Amino acid sequence: MLLNQEDCEMAELQTDPVCGMQVDPEAKPELRLEYEGKTYHFCSKGCLFEFRDDPKTYLDPAYVPEGM
Repeated sequence: MLLNQEDCEMAELQTDPVCGMQVDPEAKPELRLEYEGKTYHFCSKGCLFEFRDDPKTYLDPAYVPEGM
């Protein structure tokens, strides 16, 4: 879902921890996952599955998202 400037000002965007993309958590609520008491939001099922399978890699402070 593409957001226009007005939508971006209203939406509280979250950062996908896998690719670094900014996502609107309201746009696709099925693309979220809770891990250790915190909810993470994703741009796609692919990023969600990557995180689900190896969350520690993506939460490591040394990890830098490469983008899409």
